Amino acid sequence: MMVAVIICGTALFGAAPASAHSELVSSDPPADASLELAPKNGVGLVFNQDINESFATISLIGPDDEQWAQGSATVEGPDVSVMVKEGLPNGKYTVGYRVTSADGHPITGSYTFSVQVAATDTASSTSPSSPATTTAQAYDPNNPSASEDRPPKQNTMLLLSIVGITVIALAAIALTLVIRGKNRQ
Repeated sequence: MMVAVIICGTALFGAAPASAHSELVSSDPPADASLELAPKNGVGLVFNQDINESFATISLIGPDDEQWAQGSATVEGPDVSVMVKEGLPNGKYTVGYRVTSADGHPITGSYTFSVQVAATDTASSTSPSSPATTTAQAYDPNNPSASEDRPPKQNTMLLLSIVGITVIALAAIALTLVIRGKNRQ
């Protein structure tokens, strides 16, 4: 009887990581970031599992409700990215994504970041009646100050904790049944 409980517990622990769903673990630009320069290399997302190339989409909606993502999303294992049009205006941007993990589970979500470039002095080159417009410059994602990642979600640890508690509870029940069986003899 105890052997059966141990085998079941081992099977549950072995299956726990495989049953965990894919999730976003980092992004570039990071969520809630306030950038002084526009994303030079587009928007990049990293998931904790490989992503199916066929169903990956990323959108970038700007403060003008315009789509700023350019082209189709590119998938390389757990990394998904999309290029961004040039000339992003200042304001808040929403990155929306819908991908399918290699095991077939859809993953959707969104986050925001903002671009705030200081206005340049163009008043001398423009007429007094025409306002100066500011568009965001590109930034280098290798810059340490621009490469902060979102912390990974803790769903995996929660799942492992629940599985561990379940195995301990099953072992306690099995041990109680074994002890009762010996007491009856």
